[in-house]
Amino acid sequence: MSTAVSPQIAAPARAPRLFPLYLTPFEEYMLWDDRTDYPMTFVVKMEFDGKLNRDAITDALPKALSRHPLLQANVKLAKGNRSCWVAAEQPHVEISWGTIDQPLELPRGEAINLGREVGLRVWIRATEDRCVITTQFHHATCDGIGAYQMLGDWLWFYADLVGEPVESSLPKFDPWQLRMRVKAAYNIDLYRDKDGKITYDRSEAAMMAMQTMQSLAPVRSRKLDAAPEPLFPGVCDFEFDKAQYKKLRHIAAARGQATNELLIQQLLVSLNTWSKKQGERHRGQYCIMMPMDLRDADTRLCTAANLVTYALIRRRRRDCADSPKLIESLAQELLKLKHTRHKTTFMYVMAFLVRLPTWLKRGFASRRRLATAIVSNTGDPTKRFSVPFPMKNGLLRAGNLLLTDIHGVPPMRNGTRLTISVFTYRHVLKICLRCDPKHFTVADSRAFLAHYIASIKSMLEARL
Repeated sequence: MSTAVSPQIAAPARAPRLFPLYLTPFEEYMLWDDRTDYPMTFVVKMEFDGKLNRDAITDALPKALSRHPLLQANVKLAKGNRSCWVAAEQPHVEISWGTIDQPLELPRGEAINLGREVGLRVWIRATEDRCVITTQFHHATCDGIGAYQMLGDWLWFYADLVGEPVESSLPKFDPWQLRMRVKAAYNIDLYRDKDGKITYDRSEAAMMAMQTMQSLAPVRSRKLDAAPEPLFPGVCDFEFDKAQYKKLRHIAAARGQATNELLIQQLLVSLNTWSKKQGERHRGQYCIMMPMDLRDADTRLCTAANLVTYALIRRRRRDCADSPKLIESLAQELLKLKHTRHKTTFMYVMAFLVRLPTWLKRGFASRRRLATAIVSNTGDPTKRFSVPFPMKNGLLRAGNLLLTDIHGVPPMRNGTRLTISVFTYRHVLKICLRCDPKHFTVADSRAFLAHYIASIKSMLEARL
């Protein structure tokens, strides 16, 4: 028998596990507020010219998702018997294929159950020279910026697989960046005064807890549609062309406003005039819920995550008229919000609710109508991609595809019957809108959109 001693081979160092990860207060809120009939999900739809390479787009998807762990995770009880992100047992995302005019199937309904499935669904509808990619994200997994980061990575890998790679390389992916999102999303130290005591706006917190905002008034007289349209995704949109958008920016500047301020102001005005048109005379307040990005230079993650808070912009109905008072008050409020976004009463209340029993915090989330409408100003979504793509005739090129349009809307809360996104891709101003399908048909949604657009167009026409 040999007496030689086998050399000791050092075992490879095991990489520390990313999961399980505790949820942030905002992620928890996205789950408390998640209902089967009002799922906390949002849709992004991209339209392309060109013949889609089916094999390449299919193979590119898992490559992209490998850079976005929360989109391949479930939420289950884990560390400390608390809800945590855990690696999904079945992380594969199946693509639903169909012809360009085929409706989107929802075999499990519109809601996404993060306990059993990952927070992403994909539909692709295509012809020989055109395709539409529709994606649905659970808002607990990421915000809109995170969604665009993933979509940009997907297109990057697609371009590479069809032999037309993007010149810029994707940034190095570090999954441990996800640890940074906790303090970036909610840092309790920012709420302490010089004596270490917690300070926040108690009147704002009381209003969140006690007051219910006015909702979008339903259509009183409705003509039945000859052929009802699908309620999912049910997005209506309108586009101001490049010249109109430029003029609108000039009008806003002349009034001392940013374009976003003008759009919010006209939405408040339109909500009020629409309510009068529908015979709604109740007094009360309108509230615009506006997502605000919390990313700073040192917290710009290259992986999909949720780093937003909500601003709640309230106005009494009698104050919702195009007036110098409304213009000035919105300008001051939005400027203040920009500088205090890391210390919002909304986020402090959400962090406080984490400590309450599940039934109580879910009751708070599901029963309060915090807002009349949700408005997200997305800007140019392609600027959120991790790297710049080549352009052709003003359109982003991903391999053999040209991105002709991109749009979607934020989630719809119970009681909040209106959700809006604003886009500026191709140097146009696109307004996308969805009304609560339980109270509004797609035709009703178009009617309100037309009412809102008319109020904006009146400003353009007044300065011809």
